[in-house]
Amino acid sequence: MHKGNRLSAPGGLSRRDLLRNTALVTGGAALSSLGFGTAARAQEPVTLRLQNWFSDGDIGDWQVGIDIVKAQYPNINVALEFVPYNDTVTRTLVGASAGDLPDIIMCSTDHTPTLITSNMLMDVTPNVTADGDVNTDDIAPGIAQGFHMFDRWWGFPYDMSTFGIYYNKDMFDAAGVAYPPGHGETPWSWEQFIEAAIKLTKPNGEQWGVTWDTPLTHNYLASNFIYSAGGRNFSDDLKKCVIGTPEAAAGVQFMIDLIHKHKVAPTPAEVAGGGVNYFESGLAAMRLDGQWALGQTSRNVDFPFDISYLPVGKEQKLATGGSGFAISATTKHPEAAWQFLKTFTSSDTLAKMIGGTGRGIPARLSAAQSYIDSAVTPNAAIFPEQLALAINDRLVLGFPVFLDAYQRALEPIFNSGEGDVLAALQSVATTMDAELAQRWANVAIDV
Repeated sequence: MHKGNRLSAPGGLSRRDLLRNTALVTGGAALSSLGFGTAARAQEPVTLRLQNWFSDGDIGDWQVGIDIVKAQYPNINVALEFVPYNDTVTRTLVGASAGDLPDIIMCSTDHTPTLITSNMLMDVTPNVTADGDVNTDDIAPGIAQGFHMFDRWWGFPYDMSTFGIYYNKDMFDAAGVAYPPGHGETPWSWEQFIEAAIKLTKPNGEQWGVTWDTPLTHNYLASNFIYSAGGRNFSDDLKKCVIGTPEAAAGVQFMIDLIHKHKVAPTPAEVAGGGVNYFESGLAAMRLDGQWALGQTSRNVDFPFDISYLPVGKEQKLATGGSGFAISATTKHPEAAWQFLKTFTSSDTLAKMIGGTGRGIPARLSAAQSYIDSAVTPNAAIFPEQLALAINDRLVLGFPVFLDAYQRALEPIFNSGEGDVLAALQSVATTMDAELAQRWANVAIDV
């Protein structure tokens, strides 16, 4: 029987690929008050394996937190093991089958439902109860949902996310287009956004009005437009895929039309390989991206840019999610792993490592202001403001199956601009409903 805070109400959001395997050193020590052994044992050197998707562009941000933990617990060594964001669930399940799980797993709210119900993560609720230093009430409710399931804690988040428009001021000035609405102003409608993007586009790929990350079909960004059009991905109890509706199709069609009807965004073929950042390279006037891109963008561009709201369809409703860290169920170092986890995701650490670097909105409410304070533009306040309007209905079992089905069904239409979007989404719903039924019948933990 399912009880308590199960996989249910929406709420709660970053992805990045690129880092070579590397290693860093940080610290951690066991608290004798938790029954983790003597003080002498706590000082013994321990090496924790940390599965992560840290990138070349954001490793400096993570180093801030690593240094904080190192200063507090110098006896713990941390070996970084890179796994791309999209491979997190698969690689973790494969590692478990081989008896080779890392000690700490970086995971998002896309990953945690499957990892938790597959018995991959350690239940840290007893640690939370015994350790008076951890205030779970400080974790933002929306993102907490991805790490607090079945009335138990399985890890802690480090950020929470919303999307917006990044725009190149020089390109807007040159085209004579007024800047998008700033913080506190009324967002553009879809029609206003398209009108501006057309004016900002030059022929033959010389300049695009808008771009977004590859793959162009990514459901996380598309969810914003699905919600804004009145659609949903999943039902409130997260046991039924409801993406096969005209409303959801209208949201996806909006993105396809930007490429093929209005011709203001590059085609999948033109962005194949993902080697060029069109916005940072000065090839696109706008980019649709999350708050996590602000710090890296400010470091990488040499032109003035700012932030605006995503355009609004029927209603201003957005997608959110977030990522965090969890201890694997088979770690041989639970004491040290707990010390690392609670320190790396503490309010003080997140304020410096996530908010202070501009990397994102810290998942702890007491640290959230640090993101706005450190931002290069006051309009960055748009990102946390939108959290009040954001939902996450993607916290489902077998989520990789959903992403794969979505990608397979929509990719041909995104590539060509032709095809029945509604029929494609209905096929996704059929596939996912079968997967959900099977997953719920085979949950590996007591729920």
